[in-house]
Amino acid sequence: MQLRRPPLLERIPLSGPASVAVREFRTAGFRHPWHQHPEVELTWILKGSGLRYVGDSVQPFHAGDFCLVGGNLPHTWLSPEGETGLVRSLVVQFDPARWGTALMELPEFARIADLFERASRGLAFDSTLAARARTIMLRRASPFGRFTALLEILEELAEHPGTRPLAFAPWAPNRRLNSDPRLRVIQAFLSKNAGGPVAQKDAARLVRLSPAAFSRFFRRAVGKTFGAYLTDLRLSDACRRLLESDHTISQIAFDAGFDNLSTFNRSFRKARGMSPRAFRRQALGHG
Repeated sequence: MQLRRPPLLERIPLSGPASVAVREFRTAGFRHPWHQHPEVELTWILKGSGLRYVGDSVQPFHAGDFCLVGGNLPHTWLSPEGETGLVRSLVVQFDPARWGTALMELPEFARIADLFERASRGLAFDSTLAARARTIMLRRASPFGRFTALLEILEELAEHPGTRPLAFAPWAPNRRLNSDPRLRVIQAFLSKNAGGPVAQKDAARLVRLSPAAFSRFFRRAVGKTFGAYLTDLRLSDACRRLLESDHTISQIAFDAGFDNLSTFNRSFRKARGMSPRAFRRQALGHG
């Protein structure tokens, strides 16, 4: 399976008036192409194992794996090279945009809306939740029953404390990060300049804050320091390049904005638990 290319755009079939697609797959190994779609996706792995790719995250998975993948976030689950045993998965796909803004802006939906924001990085849940959620979904046969079952599941997931984010950063822009005009300015600045030298004082000057005031503002708004956020952006960009290009490790490091290869390797290993070379080898199924 080659991931060194942009993800394929998949079109999700929704039958009749239904806004929720529920499908169970039984196949000889997980072989679905690296892909994305506007719909949010819940995936339960019922049987099988391999590597799960969500954005720039690559992690092993086993039966019981249960994830929520945000809209347009590239993903795939792959069995080990050469393995063709029977695997099973249950997939629920839906587009919250079809529900209308009035529904999503109700106070009762606040936690679910927050869940969708967090799902822009992909979210993994405890396997015990998977069994309960699958039972809730499968006992509802009608389109309306499946819709209400989905809301019940999403509410439970939104309140679950053990949620684990998968990707370094959202593949699509994070609407919450864009909510403050100053953050929009900073985000545009970093989007344009993260691949080269970037100084915090330059970002502070753009939003007319002193360096000390900017530091406090940024940490409060984003939850991490400017330097840590910039490193995460660069690592995210590097992971995408590793998945989608044939460039050398050193070229990817410099293109992503790291000024030397040793800093890149050290930062990458600290964040991912493996070297960039090992990350790429896993992605291509070579060990």
